[in-house]
Amino acid sequence: MKMKDLKLLLNEYGLLHKESDILNAAKQSIKMIKEKVKEEEIPLGSSKLGGLPDLPQDWEFPKYKNGFHSFLGQLNLKEVKPYDVENILPSNGILYIFYDVIEQPWGFVEDEGCFKVLYFDGDEKELVRKEYPETTENYHPLPSFKVTFLNILTLPEFPENIELSDEDEENYSEMRYGMIQPSDLEGEYDPAHYMLGYPFSIQNDVFDEFNLNSDEAVLLLQLDSDEEDMGWLWGDSGIIYFGIDKRSLAKKQFGQVQFTLQCF
Repeated sequence: MKMKDLKLLLNEYGLLHKESDILNAAKQSIKMIKEKVKEEEIPLGSSKLGGLPDLPQDWEFPKYKNGFHSFLGQLNLKEVKPYDVENILPSNGILYIFYDVIEQPWGFVEDEGCFKVLYFDGDEKELVRKEYPETTENYHPLPSFKVTFLNILTLPEFPENIELSDEDEENYSEMRYGMIQPSDLEGEYDPAHYMLGYPFSIQNDVFDEFNLNSDEAVLLLQLDSDEEDMGWLWGDSGIIYFGIDKRSLAKKQFGQVQFTLQCF
């Protein structure tokens, strides 16, 4: 979505009188577009959700408690970078996202280690496609999807310094939902898998849960419930969020990533 498209939405939702303020509040996000292909058709090191991770030979699946994490996906930042309008992300390297899909911890203090974000910025020729260390009825590879990217605009849930009437607030909320989770004619919504911009909070402000100042916080990634394609449902149709502060991101310190789960 471009700014001109947002202007059309403002007209549709009767918010043109707040056009300048809302346009100034909008941020660029990077939406992930899934394409169902066979695992072997996804190039080694390319961006994907599910399937098997392409790791350096000497890397293993991260462990958590008495088992192993599930692999949610990998993001090749060279493929992401052309969509990084504000130049926030590193220009190369691969992010690997792991999580305990079975128990689905919330990210509380007692859940330390329930997720893992790994970063590799070496030669992609060193990568190998790693099988799961074990498979059971509940622990196994998730469906594999190739991922491409698209710029979208996101808006804050409660925009600061914008005075909205009750009617304006209702229209703004409906417009924002439609931008982030668009639905088709049958009411099926498109899962909100994206990077950067504003998180699509369900409960409290996500950045508050991370204890990050909103000026320093970066939404590294959020993954929506996607039961039909990916086979994951976070609580009651929830979302999982991964955040980091700008300084740690600039230093590629992905061990500083924070995590939380929210659901309805």
